[in-house]
Amino acid sequence: MTDPVDVLLIDDDEVDRARVRRLLDGAYAVREASTAAEGRALAEATPPDLVLLDVRLPDADGPTLLPWFVERGLPVVMLTGVEDAEVVVEAMQGGAADYLVKGRMDAGTLGKATRAAVETAALRREVAAQQARLAEQAAALEVANREARELAAALTLAEQAERRRISSLLHDHVQQLLFGAQFSVQALRRLATDDRAEADLDRAHDALAQSIEATRTLTLDLTPPVLDDEDYSVALRWLGDHVERQHGLAVDVVAEGSAVVRRREVRVLLTELVRELLFNVVKHAGTDRARVRLDGRDGTIAVSVEDGGAGFDPALLDGAGFGLYSVRGRLELLGGRLDLESVPGRGTRATIEIAQDPDA
Repeated sequence: MTDPVDVLLIDDDEVDRARVRRLLDGAYAVREASTAAEGRALAEATPPDLVLLDVRLPDADGPTLLPWFVERGLPVVMLTGVEDAEVVVEAMQGGAADYLVKGRMDAGTLGKATRAAVETAALRREVAAQQARLAEQAAALEVANREARELAAALTLAEQAERRRISSLLHDHVQQLLFGAQFSVQALRRLATDDRAEADLDRAHDALAQSIEATRTLTLDLTPPVLDDEDYSVALRWLGDHVERQHGLAVDVVAEGSAVVRRREVRVLLTELVRELLFNVVKHAGTDRARVRLDGRDGTIAVSVEDGGAGFDPALLDGAGFGLYSVRGRLELLGGRLDLESVPGRGTRATIEIAQDPDA
């Protein structure tokens, strides 16, 4: 058995109040007030499910009192002894759920109006509650996204710090050991007394020279000094030259708009991703030329890598394909995205976009 609907009837006419009580069946529990002040007090003490409000009261007009109830989410049906078009319009515009003329009111019309008002109010409360829950979820999601972006940035910087440590170890320790070994081999070459020993020492010297060059290259790969420059076109031009020396891929770098990237973790991540894209050109495109275009406008940095090579069908590329899965995911955590466009036989264009942080 459901609880009766709590109705607050505010009317200064005792006869009219008695008539309303008779018209309402047992599904309603009626509380009564004869003045606006008394009605507000009852509503504040225990908010009703529905308010039946007379247009004329001793201490206030119904349309004047109406907003007080509407602001509290209480449905209101206006009651009047005389139908007045202007009052009806004013009441409906003020948020009244319905408007009934007492002389034409019967159990059917009153019951229909009250049920509709209560149901509409319940629906509005449910919608408001859902909107509040969605707002809370959106706020929580924004916090989670911000924390994820901060974690991604911290991870990128931590990786770069580790790369610097390894680079420093290579430069300050391993290369020094190799230089020392090379110096010793040179000294032994001068003391060699037969051709075989001299040939062996030459090979050792050459191997050490190659090892020194390899550590130099690896040191630059791990921590390119150009990443300290906020003008990101400097890093891209260095990367283009580096890829050409290593793999024979001629890279044209074109910079448009502002090339300033203030956040170091973004410069590091962009460099990793562009390097991967250029390496994919080397492996898959079947061409010896690529173009890198840098565009910084409207608070967004965009870098595209284009080639006119073999291309591929993007529909056949799975989520982990093209060697980009991990870096792509971290780029998305930092608020960026990677778009791939390709047609078999007509080349590929990969575009990275990431918003600049105005507070960085």
